[in-house]
Amino acid sequence: MNAPRSIEEWKALSAENPEKSAETYWSTLQQIPEAIRTSIFSYIPDLQYLKKAFSRSVSSSDRPLSGVPYLLKDLFDFPNTPTTASSAFLEEVRPGPHEESAASIDLRRQGAVFGGKTQLNEFAYGLSGENLHYGNCPHPFRSKALSGGSSSGSAWGVAKGIAPIAFGTDTGGSIRVPAAWCGLFGFRFNPNAWSRNGCFPLASSFDTAGWFCARVEDSVASFSALITPKSETRTLKGLDLTDRDRLKHSAFKTCLLDTFSKLRVSSDKAFSDAFENASHRAARHFTVLQSSEALEAHKAWIETRKNQYDPAVWQRIARAKDWTDEDLVEARAGESKIESFFQAAFQEYDFITLPASWTSAISASEHTDSYRGELLDLTSPGSLARLPIFTLPIHAENRASTGIQILYKDPLSDLPLQIIEAAS
Repeated sequence: MNAPRSIEEWKALSAENPEKSAETYWSTLQQIPEAIRTSIFSYIPDLQYLKKAFSRSVSSSDRPLSGVPYLLKDLFDFPNTPTTASSAFLEEVRPGPHEESAASIDLRRQGAVFGGKTQLNEFAYGLSGENLHYGNCPHPFRSKALSGGSSSGSAWGVAKGIAPIAFGTDTGGSIRVPAAWCGLFGFRFNPNAWSRNGCFPLASSFDTAGWFCARVEDSVASFSALITPKSETRTLKGLDLTDRDRLKHSAFKTCLLDTFSKLRVSSDKAFSDAFENASHRAARHFTVLQSSEALEAHKAWIETRKNQYDPAVWQRIARAKDWTDEDLVEARAGESKIESFFQAAFQEYDFITLPASWTSAISASEHTDSYRGELLDLTSPGSLARLPIFTLPIHAENRASTGIQILYKDPLSDLPLQIIEAAS
């Protein structure tokens, strides 16, 4: 496979010879073993399209992403392509033609070139990268391990150097978990036009969108191009809410503590106690609310198409029919409690740190309901509060990695850029 190129390297190659860029990108795709290609990509444009697209992208070379290929998770619409959500039937119940999603429009306005659509956990309802219909998305470097999900193909594509930017979505951790497992920088923003316009929903009020990058310089360049962040000149004050008892047994203990030191985060017993109280049963509350919204999106076909779903995904959606009024009231109260906690915490601190995963990437057999619950314990608080969250990768030996969630308040803040600089 060709050597991975950075954003700046793609820009330079495309400016010099856009046709060569197209051929280089196409060649890289063809080097992916056919046996796993369908578990990574749901749609790949042909070489003729790529040649035209790269040529158009450099017609205004002053754009920050001119001639840079990007990937889209197959929830985002793109003209003249199907949107399948890695399911067996979505195009039948939601047929095209589809208009271009807001996320793709913003990428192309900055000069980026559409390079294909990536697979996911069916209907984005999973954290592992497993897919019954198209094959489980493997880890990019570790045999037998998964990539994490649901934005699995996008994470794999960036980690393997197919493209320096790939968009995904994150409702309950679907950017954070694969970023951690694949050793990537992950940007998840609060619900906005990217997750609402031209993006098939999982749970509409919780859905967010964002992207992956593998390199520090690409993370900085893409964030600056797509967000136009507000400059913050003050020294940032961070609060760490990591469970220190659990941290003692983490294989990443030393790496995590070293990063916390670089970020100069503080522990605060009062806030830690308040978080423990506010986040009690947060995963349960999130599960109730998420599945209720998912059922609303699927209600027209959840029964008639039952046999076409992955049974595990069907069950996650259909269980919402059994929630009682008391379940919903309790979940809303839990949601309000966690929102109030973060509101108070952000009056004192600029950002909050939590692990994105306690472990490195696992296999499908290890992805039990109990393990999934442990992931949701970490990711649900930020999801319930609908916060922008930046995932900072933590690397160890033998391609093992995890990540730190950086939770913050203002999605237009340049805080992720300051975090990257501090941690580098």
